[in-house]
Amino acid sequence: MNDDGTLVVGAISSHGHENGHVLVLDQLPEVGTIHVCAATELVKVEDLAGESARVVGKYTEVDELLDRGDLDAVIVCARPDHAPAILEKVVSAGLPVLYDKPAATRSADLGRVAELARRQGVTAGAMLQWRYHPMVLSLKRALADGALGDVMTIEGKLLNGLLVYRDTSTYLFDPQTAGHGILSWLGCHCLDLVLYLMQERVVEVMAMVGNLNPQNVAVEDTGFLILKFESGRMGSFQAGYHLLGGKATYDFYIGMRGTEGFAVLPFLEPQEETSGGSEVEHTSTYSLSSEARGWSTGGVRRERFAIPHAPGYGGVMAEALYRDFFDAAQSGSPAPAPIEDSVHMMEIVEAAKESSDTGRAVPIPS
Repeated sequence: MNDDGTLVVGAISSHGHENGHVLVLDQLPEVGTIHVCAATELVKVEDLAGESARVVGKYTEVDELLDRGDLDAVIVCARPDHAPAILEKVVSAGLPVLYDKPAATRSADLGRVAELARRQGVTAGAMLQWRYHPMVLSLKRALADGALGDVMTIEGKLLNGLLVYRDTSTYLFDPQTAGHGILSWLGCHCLDLVLYLMQERVVEVMAMVGNLNPQNVAVEDTGFLILKFESGRMGSFQAGYHLLGGKATYDFYIGMRGTEGFAVLPFLEPQEETSGGSEVEHTSTYSLSSEARGWSTGGVRRERFAIPHAPGYGGVMAEALYRDFFDAAQSGSPAPAPIEDSVHMMEIVEAAKESSDTGRAVPIPS
């Protein structure tokens, strides 16, 4: 920590998808200085530093960064096949870590990091900023008040622009470097919300996963999943590169239904292409209908949210997540999106692949 009480934060990247995260750090008054590390030759340390005046240290070796001894926390944005080894070094150094998804190609690799973090008592979690969307926060409050009664089902959907708009020669479409395709790269944002809102583990998965785009890629571009939760409640999840309009065209939706109400959360609709991370700033209308006795604002509620602009990946939602992460790191509390949730999400993706290959439901052990 700096003399003025502000945080000293390390930022590690291995593949060049990181500058937006440094921009988020730049917006936070809690962060005083940043030390960046280009962990592989795939990223240039000067590019990682960008134009941030808070970057005071530049490294090309992870060990050298971690040897500083004054870091309060570390941000990691690493290619999935690189991430577990980097995360293990950070956690072994006793440093809280916030990482970009999916952070591994296999659940077992990320699970080892999670176990190490548990033993070390280190706060570790993912940059899953959609948990901080105002529609999600409003629904969480309504659920706590019993607005939907007994929840029965949840539905999630995240569709993105067709593969024709993407460079399919990159690491994202190689199972050795990415692990999986649409399910873990973009679909994870929506699948995480499904799990976050239901607040329980998935115990069984049935799925059809495959490739429907004309482009020939080695990871899935389409997935349809049926989920059974430990309580017996059910959910569905759909993801795919399926939309005309461009790389940044999205259809992102959550629907939740209970015995006394339902909620509809249309985060992004595919009418126009977004750009530069501005998808988080689109205006959305959240609807909730409830007949629950004792719920003070029963009936039909519609709320319209327009998120203000902020630089960096994830905008103000990411800023809120980072603040809560730093608070958790200082107190030794769980991260806002704990690493155990990331491990379980990857277990679901792996079960979906197995289900599609075998044509049967696949259990997920607790």
